[in-house]
Amino acid sequence: MKTRLFDASAIMLLIKRHHDEASVELDGERILDLTIYEVGNAFWKISKLLDKTGESKALQAIEEAYSILSLMDVQRLEGAEDLAQTMIIAHEKNLSFYDAAYIQVARRMGLTLVTEDMRLFRSSEELGVKTSQI
Repeated sequence: MKTRLFDASAIMLLIKRHHDEASVELDGERILDLTIYEVGNAFWKISKLLDKTGESKALQAIEEAYSILSLMDVQRLEGAEDLAQTMIIAHEKNLSFYDAAYIQVARRMGLTLVTEDMRLFRSSEELGVKTSQI
């Protein structure tokens, strides 16, 4: 059974560095429901704001990303207690609610949080959540 929760930064880096192996590496792993939007937003930023690719390349990239993301188990915050704990983490660590959600779900489910975001990485470890990088 897979025991890792990936944030968008880790997924983007894995796709960039190991495109051909990404689907095998991520199959059965976990993401949050919001990760899908974060990955889409990352491709939009690359194509639109950074002028690195055109719209057709962005469309191709998001289709490929979806084929990988669809192999993953989608998790979400569940109930008022999860929302409250996420808010506590966000306040305590001065993180966005989005980032705090990764920590909360990883903590609740006993998962290793995989992130390239060093601020999220440090905060996660400080709260006793196992954390790793690609």
